[in-house]
Amino acid sequence: MTETLQIINSQQIIREIVGKLANSNRNLVSDEFADGLKCLQDHIDLKVHRYKTGMPCWTWNVPPKWQIKEGYIKQGGREIVSIKKHPLHVMSYSIPVKKRMKGEELLEHIHVHRELPDAIPYEFSFYKPQWGFCMTHAQRNEIKADQDYDVCIDSESIDDHLSVGEFTIKGQSDEYIVFLGHLDHPCQVNDGLIGAAVNVALANRLKGQQHYYNYMFLFVPETIGSIAFLSHNEHLIPKIRYAVFNEMVGFKNPLILQKSYDENTLINQYALAAMETRQGKSMAYPFLTVAGNDEKIFDSPGVAIPAISVTRVNQEECLTEKARRQKPGTVELVLPYPQYHSHLDNTDLIDYKMVGETVEYLNDLVNILEKDFIPVRKFKGPVFLTKYNLWIDWRSDIKMSEKMLWLMYSLEGEMTAFQISRKLDMDFGKTCQILEKFLENGLIEKGRIPIGFDR
Repeated sequence: MTETLQIINSQQIIREIVGKLANSNRNLVSDEFADGLKCLQDHIDLKVHRYKTGMPCWTWNVPPKWQIKEGYIKQGGREIVSIKKHPLHVMSYSIPVKKRMKGEELLEHIHVHRELPDAIPYEFSFYKPQWGFCMTHAQRNEIKADQDYDVCIDSESIDDHLSVGEFTIKGQSDEYIVFLGHLDHPCQVNDGLIGAAVNVALANRLKGQQHYYNYMFLFVPETIGSIAFLSHNEHLIPKIRYAVFNEMVGFKNPLILQKSYDENTLINQYALAAMETRQGKSMAYPFLTVAGNDEKIFDSPGVAIPAISVTRVNQEECLTEKARRQKPGTVELVLPYPQYHSHLDNTDLIDYKMVGETVEYLNDLVNILEKDFIPVRKFKGPVFLTKYNLWIDWRSDIKMSEKMLWLMYSLEGEMTAFQISRKLDMDFGKTCQILEKFLENGLIEKGRIPIGFDR
């Protein structure tokens, strides 16, 4: 399949997944989340791991399944909000309530979006029993403290199983690269769903190819899904080299990188190099300063798998706005984009061309991971480059001639090919081509990069 056809195929997969799941009430443990995994199974052969309610996951426990049948606020015969109008009107994991109450009491349980008056916010209380409604500013203003309202949330939390979808493409080694995406966040697209769809498209691109690494794709309910999977698969942790999370990639902004906790790990340099090649520039930010998702689970204490996040958030704009709002002695929260955690995070925000380019970028990153190795010298003395058709006439290209000299001093097994290319300011692809000639002529041997080499 040509690259053009691959791009078209990726976009078709992404559009189909988004079209089916954009308006789904996908909560942590819910029938809709399970249905979402079934949708992904139309494109890749997902294995579903199930973790029973209450099951210990390190210091956490698997939450129950949340189901809601009805939810509304009425005054007389007039309905102010209802889940029939939009599922986000009831806070996720709300406990049941059915009573008539004064507006004064009801207002204590009302949530509105902090940025957009016309947005219905996404609010949740997964681990603390409480109830609430989410509405626009205008709807909240209809609630008068001294008037009576009929309030109903017909919900239940029942024992069931949390589900994690896994698809692994087997490689030659026993080492893993993990691509992460979360599938919850009901009725939202850029936050979560689009990243999962990108990973499905990437998995389709990679399957059937020969790889050194195993490529594992995990589709989880945010945070608890990764905790459940890792805590019950601890034997895999020493074998996982890196984890890559992506979300919010539907905007027209350039891709940016949120680095791993240890910024010295090679995955950060690989990710930036792929960005520079594909979009001409790259921007990077420290760990957990752009977003905090499942990368923080993989790169957490006692796990310490270098995990990065890629997104198209305009972080410079966010930082500027944060500085503008900042007051002495306070910490100001600035949303990554205005529609974040609201019903306005919908398909209107998605530029499918940019989403498709994200798949291409991640494929570029995989290519770098696969190509890199540690070249180890087998020769003594300076190599007679002319003999191996490697000599570069200094009179026509003095810089490259000098780089070939210093390349020979860089083959002591202390650096990877990628690190050598950076040290000598050479194109990585060109460096690999030269080293392949060294390898073909028995001048070096190919060493694999041990996990922890760059930490």
